[in-house]
Amino acid sequence: MIKKVVEQKDPQILIITPLREGAKVSKQTKKTIKRTRTPYTWITYMGKGNPACNTNKGLKEYRKNYDKVPQYVIKLDNDITASRFMLDKMVTALQRQSVMSDHRAGYAYCSFKFEGAVNASFPADPFDIRRLMQHNYISFNSLIVYEALRQSGGFVTDDKYFRLLDWALWLKMFSYGYQGLPVQDCNFVAYASPDSVSAKGQEDYEIKHRAVHEDFVTPILEGRTKMRNGRLVNE
Repeated sequence: MIKKVVEQKDPQILIITPLREGAKVSKQTKKTIKRTRTPYTWITYMGKGNPACNTNKGLKEYRKNYDKVPQYVIKLDNDITASRFMLDKMVTALQRQSVMSDHRAGYAYCSFKFEGAVNASFPADPFDIRRLMQHNYISFNSLIVYEALRQSGGFVTDDKYFRLLDWALWLKMFSYGYQGLPVQDCNFVAYASPDSVSAKGQEDYEIKHRAVHEDFVTPILEGRTKMRNGRLVNE
């Protein structure tokens, strides 16, 4: 069942926060996201599934209750601190990019860092499929063009890829002809608790990494999707 955090008229963004049972959206996350000027609706979905699964269930319930989904969708963690107007800046970047026919930006991403049980920083480097095929450097807290998500078959939700569901999604979207758009002038900080997904062991990570590589990277390496003159081409 979805719960509304914020509902605005004629939203351009649908924010979905997946929650584990008993969890809630932090005060800091609410405070920093509410600085968004672009109209948005923010819902949560609580369940026993993994984050991507709960996000997908929230999206399905939203579609049952509303005529259409806003232009942009974001799976947003419940414990991040966003820079001022983070979502607005991602929207602006995607709108500017949409007039450039040489690129098909399916989502916008920004710099982020973990603090707590994990301490690591990830700058919003240029999109590079060769690098992305090796490992993920793009956060799940990225603003996705809903139509690109729909045409790509939606979120990847299988527990087989748990911990790396975002990586699987970006690779899947690439196979459908969509790439990410880095946005340099915004960022967020995520708190990593000892029991968070990002703090799990290396052995588990390697198992999930092999699964994603086999099911999403290998098809790209086999030539089903290629880049020619800076453009994505589906074979």
